[in-house]
Amino acid sequence: MADLVARLGGDRDAFLADLGIEDDAGPDAYVDGQRVDRVLAELAAARGDPAFGLTLARESLARPLGLFGHLVWLSGTLRDAMTRATKFYGMISRRVTLTLHEDESLASIRQHAVKGARRGSILAEMPFASLALRARAATNGRFALRSVRFAHPGKPAPAHRDVFGVPVVFGADVDEIAFDAALLDLELAGAEPITAAALEPRAAELAAEAKAASTLVARVRRIAEEMASAPEHDAIAKRLGMSARSLRRGLEKEGRTLREIVDDARRARADAMLKDGVPVKEVAFALGFSEASAFSRAYKRWTGKAPAGR
Repeated sequence: MADLVARLGGDRDAFLADLGIEDDAGPDAYVDGQRVDRVLAELAAARGDPAFGLTLARESLARPLGLFGHLVWLSGTLRDAMTRATKFYGMISRRVTLTLHEDESLASIRQHAVKGARRGSILAEMPFASLALRARAATNGRFALRSVRFAHPGKPAPAHRDVFGVPVVFGADVDEIAFDAALLDLELAGAEPITAAALEPRAAELAAEAKAASTLVARVRRIAEEMASAPEHDAIAKRLGMSARSLRRGLEKEGRTLREIVDDARRARADAMLKDGVPVKEVAFALGFSEASAFSRAYKRWTGKAPAGR
């Protein structure tokens, strides 16, 4: 990303400094996604570029492929490429997963935010733009989209039509690009399926390492599930044998906050109890709320609806 910014006239060193990346950080180091969102949004505003994610995607076409790119675009067919992209996307993002959907006539790729994770519009648009551009190049222009939808608000810019080839809808219920399912059988130019297959073990290792890095969130969630009331940093940190400051930093690195994790845990527990027919008042008491009305307000904030129970 820093190289892309530099090729677009930005200051590479300043970009890395803004992200808090030290000189000795490895090329596979993860950075808090919300911090990346903020820095990219500032760059886009400075450039006056409302479609900066697409600009980055276009520029990336001239950059040599990394492991993920070789894994995907050396595949034999577009279906193989899309399948690998969705399977191993965890190599490059902890906030988003991709899924491939297919019926008799239509196929689609959807982005799903990991529960509790937030992401900006630039990094929501860039992956789809990159995928569309590379798929078009790898199929000698035969790949074409039927529709593009993004969940974030926005206004179409000329670059959206240029890159995607179809009108872009904003404020949708899902991030999705759709295309004719028959295109999945297209062979890719420059395909080396044996090489792509050989890269899968290393890709699986990297995806597993990224997943393992989130164990702090899992540990915090387990503790939150055991405690009746909403725990504070000090209480969680004490259970983990670490300082509250270290806990905050650890969660920040994974793009989460204690409140998000606690709310997720309490909502899940509330849902399970309500499903079992436990009265709302008892659920409220079990979760540490002094009154049922306080629990109802919290539950509506978590889910957008009132708790259904007796």
